[in-house]
Amino acid sequence: MSGLRPLPPGPAGHPVLGSAMGFRSDPITTFRKAWREYGDLVRFRGPVTVFLVANPEYLKHILVDHVDMYPHPDDFNRKISVSVGKGLVTSEGDVWRQQRRMVAPSFRREPLERFASVMADAAERMLDRWAALAARGEGIDARSETQELTLEILARCLFRADWSAQAAEMGDAVAVQLEHLNRKLIAVVDLPESVPTPANRRFVKARDLLDKTVYALIAERRATQVDTEVPDLLSMLMAAADPETGHLMTDQQLRDQVMTLFVAGHETVATTLSWICYLMSKYPEETGRARAEVFEVIGDRKPTKDDLPQLKYLKLFIAEALRLYPPLWQVARMPLRDDVIGGYRVPAGSFMLLSTYLTHRHPDYWDNPEGFDPERFDKERSAGRPRFAYVPYVGGPRNCVGLAFANMELTIVTASILQRFHLDLVPGHPIVMQPDISLRAKHGIKMTLRKTTAPSTAARLAIVDDKERENSEYVCEHAHRLGQG
Repeated sequence: MSGLRPLPPGPAGHPVLGSAMGFRSDPITTFRKAWREYGDLVRFRGPVTVFLVANPEYLKHILVDHVDMYPHPDDFNRKISVSVGKGLVTSEGDVWRQQRRMVAPSFRREPLERFASVMADAAERMLDRWAALAARGEGIDARSETQELTLEILARCLFRADWSAQAAEMGDAVAVQLEHLNRKLIAVVDLPESVPTPANRRFVKARDLLDKTVYALIAERRATQVDTEVPDLLSMLMAAADPETGHLMTDQQLRDQVMTLFVAGHETVATTLSWICYLMSKYPEETGRARAEVFEVIGDRKPTKDDLPQLKYLKLFIAEALRLYPPLWQVARMPLRDDVIGGYRVPAGSFMLLSTYLTHRHPDYWDNPEGFDPERFDKERSAGRPRFAYVPYVGGPRNCVGLAFANMELTIVTASILQRFHLDLVPGHPIVMQPDISLRAKHGIKMTLRKTTAPSTAARLAIVDDKERENSEYVCEHAHRLGQG
């Protein structure tokens, strides 16, 4: 029956290459133009047929209703696994289900709350460094600063390790991994890592350094037994038993999960924080409201886990940043069997690109979709909006396992920045999106620093009234639910 249905519409493209060149040179512009012309399911011709998906119901069809029929493409898993191995991102079927059962309990909100102070302390060290720069009239690159910060936080939460002495070396190694994977995912000719090109040699050297470090930490922890008194994430993962079989993770499995966190988790949070810094500069009124709330709730002390439920408008601010700049701006899937979506035929083996970037800008679900409006999530305006219109952490069973960790880190770090600094984009600095694995700023985000002064009590009280708090409570719960799928 599905064979009688038409294929989705789409651009003709080059007679041989189809739309492949547009994918490589400027994918967001290519996708946005095709979406506006052809609708929420677009077919791109080329060496491989690609379907662009930008409708919440279609996303739900793929990510929830038929999740087992839509695994990652084999080619995607093969390319990513050269770095992260067979972790949560690259595993499928029963192997993935077993890993998820073992890993997920360590990333629930309650056990993670112990790391709030680690995050606040790391943010304070970064901001002390910023204060020294500001005193000399120097600025920052928000992209590189947030990369360094999130790597430090991850190392301390994973291993209780202080990597300050080798921060540059470890940061470079992780960056080389990401750059290599970005190249592989768009390469026309993908040479195996055994071919000794300069890029491959850099990648293998960086991977070897990370492997040596991670395996040494695992061996040290096994030799001293798992610490159950004040466990870090590594201890929690080592103690995690499959509830169905009782099996524990091997060293290889632990390594693969840790590398997945370094390459995927660290990058996505860092990228989001860098865009939040940019939005602080671009939207001073909304930033002022968020800052006033932070001072009302926290004052000038460090944020704690107990403050998080009260930072209601700040969470709206962050949710809106994630809407405009979703770290996972597109997600790849491949149907195992022929399917029908939106009345169109989707052949087995097609390459599906689920665009959260476009779905988050869909005019049917978002007023003024290019604008920055944290209150678009309030109770009245959210009524009737499809659940999968907002999927910054994907959604469904394969949503981001580190969702609670990421949200806590984003909230604590953003609150800490608001307490101490006004950020202004350097005049004339170009902001250009670079859509790699995550959605980066191509030229960084160069900013100047001004010290914050606490808003007056009257200003703070004028910012957040009781009605806004009620709406904020709804949207914070709603945003978390959407992310959790």
